[in-house]
Amino acid sequence: MSGFSMLHANGRAGAGTRSAGVKLIVVCVLALLMNIPGLFVQSLVTDRMTRAEVAGRNSNGASAVMVDEYRSVNRSLKYVLLFEGLVFLTYFVFEVTSGRRVHPAQYVLVGVAQIIFYLLLLSLTEKVGFDVGFLIAGAATVGLLSVNANWIFASARLGLRAFAVFCPLYGLIYVLLRLKDYALLVGAVASFVAVAAAMYLTRGIDWYGSLAVKTTGNGEIGGERTA
Repeated sequence: MSGFSMLHANGRAGAGTRSAGVKLIVVCVLALLMNIPGLFVQSLVTDRMTRAEVAGRNSNGASAVMVDEYRSVNRSLKYVLLFEGLVFLTYFVFEVTSGRRVHPAQYVLVGVAQIIFYLLLLSLTEKVGFDVGFLIAGAATVGLLSVNANWIFASARLGLRAFAVFCPLYGLIYVLLRLKDYALLVGAVASFVAVAAAMYLTRGIDWYGSLAVKTTGNGEIGGERTA
């Protein structure tokens, strides 16, 4: 009986083993796939912007102001893949440095939260304007992603770290939208810095090693990175 239990436990551990390198590839693929619902949101923005432009030709300048607001939302959607990737990369760095595994479904939920940010931004922009809408939607999303990091990694410290990372990240989105002439340069430099930071933080990781499930003495399962 004890032999069967050990075999079952080993089977669960083996099933939960995945190299850090493979997990990174999975995370990158998920980030690419999460760009698909972003296209749906962009189509909503384009549709509303077109209607506002038509209404503006037949009415006063109020519709023209709304068109500019929609254009701001539309420009923010052009960076959806970049920031999906940066948020996923942050969670991945937390995963490999904390030794606590994150299921792909949890990455998907993180991606969905970011897509909903753009839906919130669009709906709030129609009511209170882009600037205030961005502040509300951004604050809500950053708070949710930070609390979620606390839940996933069971660590208030990592939750605070996530908050410290995501606040400047969403602030960067706003800056990119306001620096029209330098948006590409700022975005490229920020991406370079983010990747350099990830390389530094993961410099000691054995990418051929595994992210394995650790079974404790009382039968509970916890996350641990093994070589």
